[in-house]
Amino acid sequence: MFGPKIYELSLVKDYVSHWGLPEAARELIQNSLDSNSPFKFSFMPGDGERDGWTFSLESEFSRLEPHQLLLGSTSKATDKDAIGSFGEGFKIALLVLTRAGYPVTIQNNELIWRPSFRFNKTYGTELLAIEETKNPERNVGLSFWVEGLSDADRAAIEASCLKMQPEVGQVLPTTYGDILLDRPGELYVGSLFITKTEHKYGYNIKPEFVRLERDRQTVDNFDLKYTTTRMWFETKRFDQIAEMISEELPDTDYARYDAPEMVKEACYQLFVKRNPGKLAAANQQQLQDMVKRGMTEVVVVGGGFYSSVNSASSYRDYSSRRMVPVRQPHDILADWYEAAKYHMHDSAKRSFADVLKQSERWKV
Repeated sequence: MFGPKIYELSLVKDYVSHWGLPEAARELIQNSLDSNSPFKFSFMPGDGERDGWTFSLESEFSRLEPHQLLLGSTSKATDKDAIGSFGEGFKIALLVLTRAGYPVTIQNNELIWRPSFRFNKTYGTELLAIEETKNPERNVGLSFWVEGLSDADRAAIEASCLKMQPEVGQVLPTTYGDILLDRPGELYVGSLFITKTEHKYGYNIKPEFVRLERDRQTVDNFDLKYTTTRMWFETKRFDQIAEMISEELPDTDYARYDAPEMVKEACYQLFVKRNPGKLAAANQQQLQDMVKRGMTEVVVVGGGFYSSVNSASSYRDYSSRRMVPVRQPHDILADWYEAAKYHMHDSAKRSFADVLKQSERWKV
């Protein structure tokens, strides 16, 4: 009755069996990033060559209460700046790390928590349990310690968080987060690595602007493209944005809907540079329709580039002057014949029919 207190969680040993160290470490890092404490981490070498590295995360103003061991219990559900909100992360991280054989110690202020698996007779299976003892040396705040890490383990953990990486490369800050010019396709949310994307550049987006899926390894595609487009608008690099739109990059894919006038103007200027004296068509069908109406200097530019060019004020002024349909001789003669044929003799009609036939080959 005087032994350690045991908290048994309803998490079976093989839950999220596809998770390993990187996913588990990411969850612990996420909790540290979401806390109100400065982000502090360290990697300490073991005493011997086989001991590997010990990874620690410290949150000096944080504390875990027993009820937070319950699945679904979270203090971050309404925090727009928090990455996590489902109340599962660090509990599942403890399960995965313990299953993989990494010793884990949680210094929770005056307490020490250690995860392990215990056989539950009621359910006939092993469940994750937390053993609670007194901390002989009172810890200030909350610390997670994970031991026995290899060099590859350390590298995987460092890659999961932008704040653990000494070299980030060139950064363009915006109110939505940072554009990472030297990190093609890398997506971070609140400095936590999420996934590789098809974007040309990398992004570290503030959590309030994107919705993460439950596993925090995927993000809503609409949110991502909408946000990265807005991020580029804020840079005011209009010539570069126009080039990106013309290349149909996913980074600026949503520019087609409500681009600022300066972006539209830059797209128009780029169109004029590439296609002097031309008009723009969205597709081959539109091009053919414009040619039939007598507008022969037409080029197809699809996607968001067409939308931006076509809605630019300068292009509308230019196209209104150019898009006066040129009527072909055959059309003019045919209209005249329709109006005059009731006043013509049959011989005149036959003669004029020959003229109409010949006029099909006439061009202005």
